[in-house]
Amino acid sequence: MHSTSPQRGRRIGARRFATIVTSVYAVAILSLALLLGTRLHEWARQRIVQTSILAELTDAPVAAPSSISSASSAPSVEPQPVANDAPAQLAVDAGAQPEPAQLLSILLLGTDERPDEYGPTRTDTMILLSINPDTGAMGMLSLPRDLWVPIPGLGVTTKINTAYMLGELQDYPGGGPQLAKDTVSSFVGRPVDYFVRVNFDGFREIIDLIGGVTVEVPNTIHDEEYPTPDYGVETFHIDAGTHHLDGETALKYARTRHNDGDYSRARRQQDIIRAVAQQVLNAGMIPQLLAKAPQLLATMQNSIETDIPIATGIELAQRFQNRAASDVQQLVLDNRYGEETFSSEGAWILLPDRTRVRTALNAFYAAIETPGGAQPVALADPKSVRIEILNGTTSPNAAARTAALLQQQGWQIASIGDADRSDYAQSIVINYGVADAVAAEVSTDLNLEPAQAQINGLAASAPVDIRIVVGRDLLGILQ
Repeated sequence: MHSTSPQRGRRIGARRFATIVTSVYAVAILSLALLLGTRLHEWARQRIVQTSILAELTDAPVAAPSSISSASSAPSVEPQPVANDAPAQLAVDAGAQPEPAQLLSILLLGTDERPDEYGPTRTDTMILLSINPDTGAMGMLSLPRDLWVPIPGLGVTTKINTAYMLGELQDYPGGGPQLAKDTVSSFVGRPVDYFVRVNFDGFREIIDLIGGVTVEVPNTIHDEEYPTPDYGVETFHIDAGTHHLDGETALKYARTRHNDGDYSRARRQQDIIRAVAQQVLNAGMIPQLLAKAPQLLATMQNSIETDIPIATGIELAQRFQNRAASDVQQLVLDNRYGEETFSSEGAWILLPDRTRVRTALNAFYAAIETPGGAQPVALADPKSVRIEILNGTTSPNAAARTAALLQQQGWQIASIGDADRSDYAQSIVINYGVADAVAAEVSTDLNLEPAQAQINGLAASAPVDIRIVVGRDLLGILQ
């Protein structure tokens, strides 16, 4: 027995030595791969930004539209990637000149994966979430599925919702998620750090996990052709008003489009995400969710895919757990920013107008990046914002007098008319997709309290960005 102990000890020592050597070798290889991968990733990010659709617009003069009608017409040229510098940031208050914050960008992808389907799918939803880690400001940018964009690396221009599928089919480095990130990054001219892909099962699970969400439904929805998993249809109905939705109902509310179209659906999806953030933050649920993170990830591993490191996700959650979810900029690149037309193959597409896209994105990002205390000099070119004014009082010419007041301050008026009724006590500023700060500036120029007067609208019935309903509270300053 004593004679075998030294031999056993030597064998154990040899195994330990082999384990240590293997571990050191693995660490060295992983460290080298991480170093080279990081450098390659940074080079790729810079290359993508340099080929942005917005890059060429930095040096190109932007002609002011001669009228509202001419501003709404989009060119019929397909956008092509160009090499140039990244778009310059908007000027800030000359007193401090602080550097804009480095935003964290996460691409949210929603996919429709049916049980009997195989292979990659198109993305039903694409929302770019941008977060200012210094101030907690956030922004949601919806990219409609019919948006016609160049696909990096493949030499084709097609609908943006095919980027994920093409990345999977063409063996793009990083697959569908990376090509989707690169395509969006190329279009907006900014790097996209991470992605989160959620299928419908994951969406339902998340909503139910947090106890549902409360949303304000602005208009009654009645969709008799809502798609079912077995390729049939059913009726989805929800009345206007405040509703607390479970996962299944929230999914239907976010997906339905036969009642009001893709652009309104994009706005509803943003509202759902905003409601999720409010539910989690206001209810103080982050500590509970963090404690259950491993179990949650295991439960939803077949429904959710992401490249966000767990440590990064926990750090973000802890940083935002004491902040409100109210400071969220929302932008949908709908048909106000391009022309709805047909491709050469006959597909229905949204051809982006570069000038209007650039103006909208500059205003969108300026509102997120502005450090606390610094006020932007110009949040958007007033000539690019289309304002409609409706008289909601019994006072004659109230809309015309309001239009004259705003024109004196540099705003462009698309049209004036009468509201649906004439007994509005309080004026309303309805925002149809411009940055919240722009609508707030209009309210301020009318001596209205932005928080009291401003509401977010869905799809406007006319080609306008802001609609003002004049109430009795404005009549005093119009004298």
